[in-house]
Amino acid sequence: MLRLQTNIPHVRQKYNWDCGLACVQMVLKRLFPDSFSDADFEVVCEQQGFGTSVWTIDIANILTYYKADYIFYTETLGVDLGYQDNPFYQDTFDMDEVRVNRLFSSATDLDIKVEKRTITLDEICVHLNKGCVAIVLINNLSLNCNWCGRSLNQLRYLMHRYCGSCNEYDRYMGHYIVICGYDLEKKCFYYKNPSYNIELCCVSFRSFEQAWHCFGTDSDILFVNTENATDHEAYEEHNG
Repeated sequence: MLRLQTNIPHVRQKYNWDCGLACVQMVLKRLFPDSFSDADFEVVCEQQGFGTSVWTIDIANILTYYKADYIFYTETLGVDLGYQDNPFYQDTFDMDEVRVNRLFSSATDLDIKVEKRTITLDEICVHLNKGCVAIVLINNLSLNCNWCGRSLNQLRYLMHRYCGSCNEYDRYMGHYIVICGYDLEKKCFYYKNPSYNIELCCVSFRSFEQAWHCFGTDSDILFVNTENATDHEAYEEHNG
């Protein structure tokens, strides 16, 4: 299979910190098109107690609440103390450290499905072939959309706009996207970016890896199974 794409609703983030929540909403609206409630989702988020600092383990906890079929892969089971001086993390680091470490240590009891492991690009494609989409933590300063044609300077401007705690000189800007397809011939992923109104973006495998395997991300990736939902498109493209 050379190309695959799973259709999911596009949700744009409302604030300068909720990209991860917007990504979860995209996936949940795909899974529960008739029953998902934005109001109920807000209540669930308030109950989690993460405030305006959302970590990937928080997203996994939300997916557990909704009984979604998912798996969370990360390089670090807990909080990396090396992040405490990173401008992106330092304002809420002490509070985040307690909450995040508690979630990791209680993952089994809370039914949070997490494994310490680094995933390859081939494995991402395999999961997509099985009907999954992927919520991924990346460094947005390193991510370029092939279709939008935004330069790095333009991206820095956008990141400054959407993250009040960052400035254009920071080397890391954590951001969540949803990978929903790929093209092996063009060596790219199709993804949803909650900071844009644009329905679909495209990133080369190389640019994606640089943004994903970056200090600050722990190479976090969540695969969510959507195979029981509708509008899953998988097809081959033939030359000539």
